[in-house]
Amino acid sequence: MKLDPTTYLDMELKRQGIPILGVSSTPTGWAVQYDPAATPAQIDQGNAVVAGFDGKWRQSRLIYDLYANIGALSAAQKQNAWSAATAGDPPLWAQDRGVNAADLHIIWLLATQLGVVSTVTDKNICRQMLLAIYTQDNPYFLVQPSWDTSINVPGLEPVP
Repeated sequence: MKLDPTTYLDMELKRQGIPILGVSSTPTGWAVQYDPAATPAQIDQGNAVVAGFDGKWRQSRLIYDLYANIGALSAAQKQNAWSAATAGDPPLWAQDRGVNAADLHIIWLLATQLGVVSTVTDKNICRQMLLAIYTQDNPYFLVQPSWDTSINVPGLEPVP
């Protein structure tokens, strides 16, 4: 996935809960049209995001890199991420419609249903891979989520 700067900035402002109607580029930078319901504090927060924005295109991070970052999380953070990804019916990961949706089902089968992966260590490796793949399709899933704000594994990176 590649995102132009305007789309990325729009997504980032919305991810932070700032009520906006849209973002556009101008010859001198970025223009944000705030929702009339936005509070002065939200507008200040949005303006700070815009002021710190680098204006670069974004791309999906490699699954390999996401896997490594997830591996570096604490055991509690990994469990929180797994609990969030597997919550619901169908579970959150199964609602993914991204390019990796089929891969998620295969990894889930390995991690939870098939006896071919039998050790706890191997099952956890599969869980970690499922989280990495899901994060590539859902790049904000592990960016300070409400269920564990200590986690910060973005699924996007600036295009070099």
